[in-house]
Amino acid sequence: MTFQCRLAQVWVVFLVLLGSGCEDRRMNNMIGDQVYLNESGENVQNVFKGEQFIYRLQVIKSGVGQEGGEVSIQVDESILARYEGKYTLLPAALYKVKSPQISLKSSDYSADFEVEFDAAAIQELEAGTRLKYAIPFRLSSNTLQLASDQQLFSVVVPKVLNPYIQFKTPGIAPATSSVSQANSAPETRYYAFLQTNYNNQSDLQYKVEVSEGALAAYNKEHGTTHRLLPAAAYRVDQSSFTIANLNNEQAMSYYLMTGKVPAGEYMLPLEITQVSKYGIDPQAKTMLIPVKILD
Repeated sequence: MTFQCRLAQVWVVFLVLLGSGCEDRRMNNMIGDQVYLNESGENVQNVFKGEQFIYRLQVIKSGVGQEGGEVSIQVDESILARYEGKYTLLPAALYKVKSPQISLKSSDYSADFEVEFDAAAIQELEAGTRLKYAIPFRLSSNTLQLASDQQLFSVVVPKVLNPYIQFKTPGIAPATSSVSQANSAPETRYYAFLQTNYNNQSDLQYKVEVSEGALAAYNKEHGTTHRLLPAAAYRVDQSSFTIANLNNEQAMSYYLMTGKVPAGEYMLPLEITQVSKYGIDPQAKTMLIPVKILD
């Protein structure tokens, strides 16, 4: 055997030994994929009248992400016993699970079970029985490893609400709007924020008016003597009266004018009077903005 052949044999043996010594151990301490419910345990959810409300119960797949499989949810009434009579099983006619079994690919991190509620019927049932209702869901899988039992059930408690528009900070505004007669521009722009208490999916048109009555009611209730800001000292921008589709919050604009009224402290009382869809929160429909006119 030539020297070159012997040298080639030595290199082959060396490479084999090198390969066996560099075994990939990165996965040795990794946990296999597990599935669990993201909102496990007691799970109060707002559901709104007047729309097809969909609640998404999220299942999470954690671990190395190399496995896929099927997961499903079932109603397990025995779970309610853990809450010692606090909840009664919600009748199946008042909700619908779009698909009680879903597939998770190996690359998936999460997926959603979609639950649709009949909010008006739930509210009527609770009013008649004076009971609180819930759906005790349990997660299961024949193909994927399950997490601990505490992470496998979700007691979904529907809390029925009216869908409203409202001021973000109703009542007395937390900050004073001010202008200086000497140093401010002829108009200074300010913002007041409105919001919905639900996930808005349309272009909402609303109307806000300056309400002397709201200010008078506040003064009477609190024993105060706030003065109404004269109309010459402000301008409300009606073109800003919109909350755009897929937005739950948006600002309206108002302007303070300089040189129109004497220096002093005033109040600008705003009231939501109309909205194109659903209703107005009666407890959050007014916002009183302190205004200071400086020399």
